[in-house]
Amino acid sequence: MTTEEHGTIATSLRLRIREKRIEDARAEYAWRRDPEVARYDGTKPLILSFQEFVQQFERDLRFANPTRRAYALETIAGEHIGGLMYYNADHATGTAEYGISIGPSDRRDAGLGTEATIAFLRFAWQALPLRHIYLHTLEWNVRAHRCFERAGFRDAGVTLRHGQHFMRMEAKREWWLLWDMEGRFDAYDGGEARDGRAAAEVPAGREP
Repeated sequence: MTTEEHGTIATSLRLRIREKRIEDARAEYAWRRDPEVARYDGTKPLILSFQEFVQQFERDLRFANPTRRAYALETIAGEHIGGLMYYNADHATGTAEYGISIGPSDRRDAGLGTEATIAFLRFAWQALPLRHIYLHTLEWNVRAHRCFERAGFRDAGVTLRHGQHFMRMEAKREWWLLWDMEGRFDAYDGGEARDGRAAAEVPAGREP
């Protein structure tokens, strides 16, 4: 499901992925200063002042970067709960890295990360020149690992970043769309996105 309304790029049963707005800065600033959120993201808590953060936030909104794009994540009711992005995009090879973060602690462990990731991948395969999306999640973060497995990513080894071990996971357009046509992700949208898409969009003869 995708729509241009209100800057929305994708929706699912419970969520909406949309373009960022300046009004999102305050919540995002609070989340990025939260040690718990930073720990799960494999980063350090933000140390910028709010004014400095807003200036940076405004610059990012104003000037497009072809190698990265960030979006806001909100519930269908309009509650802003986090964000997701692709970055390190290489349009010549059709690859990009993916990241997602959910800020409020009471919104975690509810399958929202899986749901958002599936909705984003459907959008990406249709609207972006990408055929291979990868991510890195902390090796100890079993919850995130399971989330991305449910969303159609597969393990691709362990890497060392900034002294921490990360699990690299990958999704490729051909086999992901095949899984989607087979109904693997129906629980997250009732099958509506799959039923509305022509079978011709999934390349034949490729095994996942």
